[in-house]
Amino acid sequence: MRSQLIAFLLVAGSVGLGACTPSEYEPGAAAGSEQVAPLPQSRIQMREVDATGAPTSSELKDRGGNALFLKKPAFLTTADVASVSVGRDIHNGRATLELHMTAAAAPRLLAATEARVGKRVALTVGDKVLTVATISGPFGESMQVTGLDKDGEAQQLFAEITGRRP
Repeated sequence: MRSQLIAFLLVAGSVGLGACTPSEYEPGAAAGSEQVAPLPQSRIQMREVDATGAPTSSELKDRGGNALFLKKPAFLTTADVASVSVGRDIHNGRATLELHMTAAAAPRLLAATEARVGKRVALTVGDKVLTVATISGPFGESMQVTGLDKDGEAQQLFAEITGRRP
């Protein structure tokens, strides 16, 4: 499975997932990017990966087409996301997708990720798995998805989540 990079950002800096290093970025650096609320029907979720494939888990396909079992319930949902924007990773110049959490969700997400340090999680939109990574440290206020496969994918996901073009 292709390694993906997600960097999750805190107020004081950034924390990477898995063996990834922290990623610096320029918020909203993509031309015309703005923070836009997600559509309620976009179904953003972050769920812990279930390596055992328990009957209580749901099955999706990862980006490589392999079965991926995800625990219920999600610890991040669309309702937790205040806004979405497109940014730019300053190390490689590629576009990133940024999710900014609501004030109410941030402490809950921080607690949920603290409890899952060292565990694999999947970020999904609808039935599409965006990435799977290992939480290396807690995060709560915002997160950045990098390492997307093709040019324009961050913009395409932004449009799918918000109903608007960046």
